[in-house]
Amino acid sequence: MSPRLTAPARALPDSTGLDAFLAAAAADPLPLADRYRLLTAARVLVEELYVHLPLKRARYATDPVQRLRLLERRAPALSELQFHAELAAVFRDLRDLHTVYQLPSPYRGQVAVLGFLVECYHDEDGAPHYPVSRIDDSLRHADFDAGVELELWNGVPVERAVERGAAAQVGCSPDARQARGLESLTLRPLRTAPPPDERWVLLTYRTPGGRLRETRVPWRVRPAGRHRGRDQDPVPTLGTHLGIDAGNETVRQAKRALFAPAPARRSAARAPRDVLGYRRTRGRRPYGYLRIYSFNVASARRFAEQVAALAAGAPADGLIVDVRGNPGGNILAAEAALRVLGTGPVTPVRFSLPTTRTALALARANPAFRPWAPSIRDAVESGEPYSQGFPLTDPEAVAEGLPRYPGPKVLIVDALTYSAADIFAAGFADNGLGPVLGTAATTGAGGANVWTYELLGVWLPELLVPLPRGAGFRVALRRATRAGGHTGVPLEDFGVAADPLHRLTRRDVLGHNQDLLAAAALLLPR
Repeated sequence: MSPRLTAPARALPDSTGLDAFLAAAAADPLPLADRYRLLTAARVLVEELYVHLPLKRARYATDPVQRLRLLERRAPALSELQFHAELAAVFRDLRDLHTVYQLPSPYRGQVAVLGFLVECYHDEDGAPHYPVSRIDDSLRHADFDAGVELELWNGVPVERAVERGAAAQVGCSPDARQARGLESLTLRPLRTAPPPDERWVLLTYRTPGGRLRETRVPWRVRPAGRHRGRDQDPVPTLGTHLGIDAGNETVRQAKRALFAPAPARRSAARAPRDVLGYRRTRGRRPYGYLRIYSFNVASARRFAEQVAALAAGAPADGLIVDVRGNPGGNILAAEAALRVLGTGPVTPVRFSLPTTRTALALARANPAFRPWAPSIRDAVESGEPYSQGFPLTDPEAVAEGLPRYPGPKVLIVDALTYSAADIFAAGFADNGLGPVLGTAATTGAGGANVWTYELLGVWLPELLVPLPRGAGFRVALRRATRAGGHTGVPLEDFGVAADPLHRLTRRDVLGHNQDLLAAAALLLPR
C-alpha cells in the first residue's frame, strides 16, 4: 500500500510562492539590447581579465569565449529564463565559483528554499543515509520532522537525486560537486542560476519508528539577507581583497535566518557579521572549539581582534578550528586570523594577474596594482601567462600587538571550504600550525582574489559600461599560489589535502559533531 500523501498546513514565513515570483519576473523581460550588453561584457571579462582561462581550457576542454560568441547569435530566439540559464551555464562549466554571471533584478538577492536541510552520513557498512537535519516549524506535520530519513525524491532514489544535482553543480572534485548537489536539493541562490523547474518536491521518507510516509513541499522564494527591514545583498560589490563564493555566502545567510536558534544568534551578535562561534568542551582534558563560519567581514583588524580574544580563552591543551562550509570573504581577515593562532611568522600566499593588454591597463590605472605591471609588460617577450606573484597583505601588520595562541591546534575542513577559507587552510598547513582533518579529501579548491564587474568598471570605465537592472559578473582576477613546502602550487582546482579523513556519522549530523570532534581531539598532542 502506498504511503499517505500529506502537505504542510502553513506556508514558510517571509517568503513568496515560486509561481507568484516567476509571474512578477516575467512581466518585465530584459530587452534584447540588454542581452547583447551582457554578452559583450562577459567576453571582455573572460578573454581579458579571467586569470584561470589557460588552466580551465586545458583541464576541462572548454572554450567559454566561443560559447559566448555562439550565444550572441542565438540570443534573439531564447526566452528570458533560457537566456539566463545559457549564460550562467557558460560560467558554470568553468567550475569556478569565483567567476559567475549574476542575474539581474528580481533574481539577484533572492534564494529559492524548501524550508528544511538534508545532510548525509554513512553507517558502519559505508552505506549513505540522508536525514532531514533542520526544519522550519511551519513544515512540521504528519511525522515529518528533523530525524526522518529520505528514501525517494520526486520518485527517484534520493542518492541518485543527489548525483543528478551534483552533475549540475560547480566544483572541481567529485566531493565538492556531491556536497553542492546535496545542498542544492533544498537551497538555490537565484543570483547565479535560474529558479527550480519544479514547483514542489514529492518526498518519501521513513520515520525513526520505521513508518513510511509521503509529503509534498512547495518551493518558496525569500530574500537572502535583510538589514533594518530591507532586503540586502549579503556580499559586498566593491571589496578589493575578496575571495568568496557569493552564492554559498547567500546560502549560508539563508540557512542562518531559517534555522539558527535564538541563543546562537545572540552569542554570534558579539562577533563581526555573525561569523564566529566558540565554546569550551568539558571533560578530563578540555579544549577550545572555534567555528569560523565565514570571513565575510568589513574589517580585517577587528576580525583578528575577535579571533585573538576567543583563542585567549581556550585551554592550553588545544584548540580545534572548524571552517567547514566557510565560503570565504576578506582575504586579509583570513591571513590575519592565521597570525593570531600561531606564535611564529606567517608566510602569506602570493597572487598573480593574467598577462593581457587589459590587465596591463588595469595595473597602470590602479596604483595598488603597480608591482604587477613590469612582469605583465615583459610577458610580451617572455610568453608567461601569469605575472609575478605578490602577497595582498602583511599579516604581521594587520595583527600587530594582538595576543597569540601558543597551544596545539587542529583544523577541520570539508568540500565546501572555499576561497579565503581555502587560503586560510593552505596557510594553516604551509606554516605548520597543525594537522588538517577533513570530512572530504580536499577543500573546495577556490584560489583567487575575485573582483566584481562594478569594481573593475571604476578603473576601466571606457571598456566596462554599466549593466542593466543590477546584473553583473564576478571574475577571478588574481590567482593564488601557496607557500612553504608547496611554494608556487596553485590553489585553484587542487585545494588543500586533508589527512586524516573522517566520515560523518549520524551523531555528527543530527547531534553536535560528537564523533568528528573526538577524532579531532585525538590529533592534539597529549
